[in-house]
Parts: sequence; C-alpha cells; structure tokens
Amino acid sequence: MISLLGVRKDFGIRTLFDDLTLHVGEKERLGLIGPNGAGKSTLMRLLAGLEPPGGGERRTLPQARIVLVNQEPEMDPERTVLEQVFAESGEKMQLLQRYTAVSDALAHASDNEACTEALLAELGSLNERMDQSQAWGLEQQIREVLDRLGIQDTQRRVGDLSGGYRKRLALASALVADPDVLLLDEPTNHLDADCIQWLQGYLGRFSGALVLITHDRYVLDQVTQRIVEVDRGEAQSYAGNYAYYLARKAEQEASAQASEAKFKGALRRELEWLSKGPKARSTTQKARIQRIEAMQEAPRRQVKGQVSLASNQRRLGKRAIEAEDLAVWATDAAHASGAEPLLRNFSYDFSPEDRIGIIGPNGSGKSTLLDLIAGRRLPHGGRIELGATVKLAYFDQHSESLLGEAGTASGKLLDKKVIDVVKEAASTVEVEGSQLSASQLLERFLFPPAQQHQPVRKLSGGERRRLYLCRLLIEAPNVLLLDEPTNDLDVQTLTVLEDFLEDFRGCVVVVSHDRYFLDRTVDRLFSFENSELHRFEGNYSAYLERQAALASPKGPVVGVKAPAAVAAASPAEPPAPLPRSTAAAKPVRKRSFKESRELGDLEHQLPDWGNQRSGLEAQLAAGGADYAALEGLTQQLGELLERIHRGEERWLELSELAG
Repeated sequence: MISLLGVRKDFGIRTLFDDLTLHVGEKERLGLIGPNGAGKSTLMRLLAGLEPPGGGERRTLPQARIVLVNQEPEMDPERTVLEQVFAESGEKMQLLQRYTAVSDALAHASDNEACTEALLAELGSLNERMDQSQAWGLEQQIREVLDRLGIQDTQRRVGDLSGGYRKRLALASALVADPDVLLLDEPTNHLDADCIQWLQGYLGRFSGALVLITHDRYVLDQVTQRIVEVDRGEAQSYAGNYAYYLARKAEQEASAQASEAKFKGALRRELEWLSKGPKARSTTQKARIQRIEAMQEAPRRQVKGQVSLASNQRRLGKRAIEAEDLAVWATDAAHASGAEPLLRNFSYDFSPEDRIGIIGPNGSGKSTLLDLIAGRRLPHGGRIELGATVKLAYFDQHSESLLGEAGTASGKLLDKKVIDVVKEAASTVEVEGSQLSASQLLERFLFPPAQQHQPVRKLSGGERRRLYLCRLLIEAPNVLLLDEPTNDLDVQTLTVLEDFLEDFRGCVVVVSHDRYFLDRTVDRLFSFENSELHRFEGNYSAYLERQAALASPKGPVVGVKAPAAVAAASPAEPPAPLPRSTAAAKPVRKRSFKESRELGDLEHQLPDWGNQRSGLEAQLAAGGADYAALEGLTQQLGELLERIHRGEERWLELSELAG
C-alpha cells in the first residue's frame, strides 16, 4: 500500500533517518515503537505524504485512501462536531452526495429517454456501491462511534473544543471514513479505559491496513501483527506482536552483549601483543598491526542504554496523607447551585507504602482529587492533610512547567537549556551511593551531551515529559502523584519507570487509563462511581475480572481473563458498586508490599546464584595443584547451594500468596 525507499530526513544538524526502507502491506497490522525523539511521528507523516522526504522515494498504491490521526489534528473551527465527521467520512459521504444528486436529476429529468436510462444505470451502480460500503447508515454509524468515544454534544463548535476532545473527534472521523490505510499516532491518549477497550476491539475488526503508535502495550499486543522499532535512523522489523518483539529483543540484546564482550577480549589480546613490541616487522606482523588498527577504528553499534531512575528519596514517617469526609464540586458556582459534586464522603488514610490507582470515566474528578492532595485546589467540604515529613512530587497530565506556550510564565523554560532545567533542581544528586552531576544524570535519562545544551523548545513532546520526570525525581520525593504518566512517554521509559516504582519506598497515587501500567504499579484501586470512590483490593486486571463476573447473568465466571476477554463483555449498564468492606470474606492472604519486593529480588537473585554455581563447579572440574584453593572453592560451593535451597523454598512460599 505504501513504500518508503531509501528515505532520508533531517532537521538541521539532527538526522532522523538515513537510507530507511519501510513497506506497509495490504491489511497489515503494524506497530511503530522507539524512544521519544526517534522520529516515529515524523515517519507517520512521511507515510501519509504530509512530510516530504529529504532523500529517497515514497510510493503508494494508486487510489489508496490514507488517513492519518496525529497528536494535534487540524480541523475547521467553524464546523459542528457532526459536520466535521460527515466532512471527513470520505467515500461514504461522496456516495451519499452523488446518490442524492442523481436522484434529484432523475426526478427532474425530461422525456429524454437516453438521459433517463443513463441516470438509472448510475443510480443502480451507486446503490450497489453504497450497499458494499454500508453508506446507508452513515449518520447512525457516526453517532454510535462518537458515543463510544465519549463525545455527546454533536452540535458544539470544533473551535470550542479542548485539545483532547479534538483528538477524539479526529479519531472518530478516521474510523467512520474506513480508509484503506489507517495511521494512528497515540490514539489512546485522552481516552478512558472503557473507550480504549472498545477501540481495541474496533481496530481488531478493521479491514484495512493499520500503522499504530501507542504506549498502551495491551492494545499493541492484541492488535498488531508486526512491530517496527525505529531507533538511531534505522527501522528494524519483527514479524509478530509486542510479546514476540520483547522475546526477540531480549535475545538480540543478550547476543549483542556477548558479541561486544568477545570483541573487547580479542582486541585486548591483540593490544597486549602489540605492547610487547615485536622485534621483526615481517609482512604477517604488519598485517596483524593493520588488523588491530582496523578493529580500533571499526564503528560498532552500542548496546542501547537504559534509563536509570534509582530511588533517591527522603525518609517518610508513618503518616502520609489523611483525607476525612472530603467533598468537592467542579466549580464554586456548581457548589452554590446545589449541583451534583464530583466527590463526596471520601475518607482514607494513605500509608507510606500504598500503591493506589484512581480510575473512572473522563470528567469524573480523578485529576481534581490529585489537585486536592497537591494543594492546588481546596475542598468544598472535609479536610485533607499531609504528614510533616512528606516531600511531594506531582507529575501532572500536562507538564505545564515545561510544555507552556512561548511568552507565558510557564513558557519561559522553553528557551532554557536542558541541563539548566535540571540544575535548577539540583547540581548533583546521590544515586546508588554515588554522586552524579546533572549532566551524568541526564545521560541516564537518554539525553546525550550534545542534546543537553539545546533549548527545551527543540525537544519532542515525549522528551519534554521525560525531562520533567527527571527534574521531579532528583528532588528526592517520598510521595508521588502521577496523572496520566504514560501519555507521550516511550515504551522503554515506561518500563524503567515501572521498575523504579517497584523499588520506590514511599506512597504512590496514580491516575491512568493504561491497563498495563496499572497492573504493574498498583495493588489497590479507587473507582469513581456516582460521585463516590469505591475501594477495590487488587490490580486493574483483577478489577476487570470482578466487573465481568458482576455483569454476567450466570454469576462469577471462573477463569475469566482480563483485559482482552472483557472487551467482548463490557456491560451496557454501569456495574454495581463494589463492596466498601470485605471484612466478612476470608480471602487468601495477599503478599505485603515488603514480601512483593522480596519475591522480585529472589526472581533476580536465583538466576545469578545459578550462574555462580556453574562457575564454581567449572573451576573445581578444572582441578589444579593448589589444594588450599580447591578447599576454599568447595566451601564456597556448599554455602552457595544452601543459599539457593533456602531461596527456592522462600520463592515457592511467596509465590503461593495472592499477588
């Protein structure tokens, strides 16, 4: 459908692609992944023909209908929501308009028999094409898609809509248009969990080719059939879904590390030979010296670095956050008018080890709750207090202090250098017992030295979010508020952030629609339902299983899998509220936060101990005349075997507890 052949694209001194080739086949399901700033969105615009390549060639199948939904869609501000979707409906709208025109012409046709026959023939052809494209029910389809994406007021002006609302409207227009190739750049941003599940099912049934950029790894895994990783100017293809990509990527990283170690070993031996200063300069020896020089100068692809977010925080006392009879309305006017509140009667003591996820539909009050905790808003009723030792960091949804418009107070940071933004928070930071400079810390966040002295305005949206996260975390918080942290962050950064949160010794409160992220980071949920927060013990997949069981007319279903299976069984009516207390039930004991960390440590330690055991056994098998050394190795092996035995027993014990 689309081919990019030897494409080059650069912006000044920065080269995104050089000699890149990529093909999108008919009905293909392709996922684009890569670090922020690698050029994924630019590549999408190249595929759509909206960005000219600096070199190479773009080819498309003649008459192929290609639709791109980018992160900042452009629309006519004077249209209404419904008019916008109709205007972008492509062939279906054209068929309807032509059918109406031909019908009118036929109604006013003269006695010209030849003209009447031609109109009747065209009308028959149009009727057949409209049946095939299902254009007859276009308005009904539009209203259904808009409703599923949470767009209710179809008569609002596009110019009055927020950025997130416009993104959902652009997505609705693209889905209704049913193009041959659908290009989606972060379509799950600004969608709640129910919308994402519906979209996942819709894309699974989509008949055309699909190219998808998304941080939602469940959608990526369920919808795609090929993953293309864009990194450092190259596009590497993996013929499978996201799970397949992860397995192959792990194999490649291990192989690359082994090859690099082998190369360094060979080079070290050659340099040792060279340092001895060979006496004779024979042809063979000269050739060997030339080979050493070639090895030193040969370009080698470095194993990709990882973002390191080692925990660096202040001690948190026993008291983190206390909320008592909390109530809040959307506005003061809504409060005065007696309208329904966003939240009422919420009381909870957040402990220092809480991992809490806040879920609910868009507009239910999730971000407002975080604003209350952070002190950005005052409640209309009740109280909320922070502990005396709390050092709070709020990673808000819009990262306003780095993503502001030029000329505004927040936009002043856009002209500052990347390294200066970090130095404002701390010039050095202690990480894992070592002092790191601001420059070294930025390198751990995948900002190379050349990029550190660029102004913030030159960073991509995802890179700014990563910089904002870096700045917050080096201030050593012990309470983290994360509002949609997965928006605009690449999968690599998300994975490391998840690893960091597992080791974080403090309170974490997360608002997110990313099911994968919630599954990895929280063990308790609060769900907004009818202006109240209902508590659920478990992660998001467990919550979906419970909701599916409650919605099933047959009662709880054993073995329900979430979240993939739930998409087909989402209830039309709101689910019944979860029980506020589970004191009467006697569930299997859950692992504590400390036990979960211990289990994770054992899962890393046991393979390492196995490798140590193999090494000791190999040394003993090699033998030798030094019996004292052999005796020491035997003692080490005995102690290691006992440690492995105790570790395996403890691993089995912890694994049997509920997660």
